[in-house]
Amino acid sequence: MSNEKKKFVVPVTWVVAAEVVVEAKNELEANDLANALTFSEFENVKPISHSLDIDFGMIEEVQTPEDTQAAVEDYVFWREATEGVK
Repeated sequence: MSNEKKKFVVPVTWVVAAEVVVEAKNELEANDLANALTFSEFENVKPISHSLDIDFGMIEEVQTPEDTQAAVEDYVFWREATEGVK
């Protein structure tokens, strides 16, 4: 078994709590204005404890240039083996 480490893309999500002050005519308009804001416009943004979620089924190994080159070489070998060298 190899001790060589690989890189992986791990998709994560978490819930945050924040607040924002908006000027509006009523609660409905305040809601609409808050919904239109970007994440960076919110204040006092804090993650909710224990809300981190990892999508284990979507973890993917990061392909290295060596992996890509090896895949190309395997494909070329396969094509030559099945179709002959041109």
